[in-house]
Amino acid sequence: MHNYTFENAIKYDKRNIFRISCIYLLSKQITFRTFSQKCPLEIFSLRFTLFIFMLSCDIALNALFYFNDNISKKHHYAQNLFLFAFTNNITIIIYSTLLFYFFITLLNKLSNSTNSIRNVFESIEYKIKFNKKFKINDTIKKDVNYKIENILKYYKCKIFFLLLIETILILFFGYFVTAFCHVFSSTQLSWLLDTFLSILSRLIIEFIFAFLYAKLYQISVASNFKTLYNIIMCIYDFS
Repeated sequence: MHNYTFENAIKYDKRNIFRISCIYLLSKQITFRTFSQKCPLEIFSLRFTLFIFMLSCDIALNALFYFNDNISKKHHYAQNLFLFAFTNNITIIIYSTLLFYFFITLLNKLSNSTNSIRNVFESIEYKIKFNKKFKINDTIKKDVNYKIENILKYYKCKIFFLLLIETILILFFGYFVTAFCHVFSSTQLSWLLDTFLSILSRLIIEFIFAFLYAKLYQISVASNFKTLYNIIMCIYDFS
């Protein structure tokens, strides 16, 4: 999405809504991003650890929000397990999905320094385009190199905290899920079904949001609406 500035997008961006949606999903949807995206600024092993954490998070959060009244209803009244999971446990699906997005957004920020590196080179590119007297010399090269080195040093610290947080949470998830399955052994199938529905519902939401995002992007470019464009790009960088 950063291939064009707003002014260039108005002139040259001819991508259709499906292509923009695919770009958004490849960049932001955790499964597509892990296995389909190829970016030299992002380490695959870190993306894979986030993917493993995503699965652990889904499994654990659905157990964490499996309240006593749901267990009682399931034991006494539920005849159709799928219908029970989709109706009585809808709150579990909603809570786990919202908390999942919180964790993933936080950990994504720790695993990614692409925007910081991109900003360094974009500032130089901007000066080259709009300042005819601007020339790249050794001083500028050293300054860029110094900024990139600082970003990478900071990135190493972020990776350390990322792996620390993931390790602590996954150990807690493993302990909690083991205890949950031991105490409430009769609810395991319903719990796994809740987990599946959480993943499925989140995937549907992400597809809808990607399509909506692409449409708003096209509207902002087609109508020369820079404020909307800035909001759209802010959402893209933050999510």
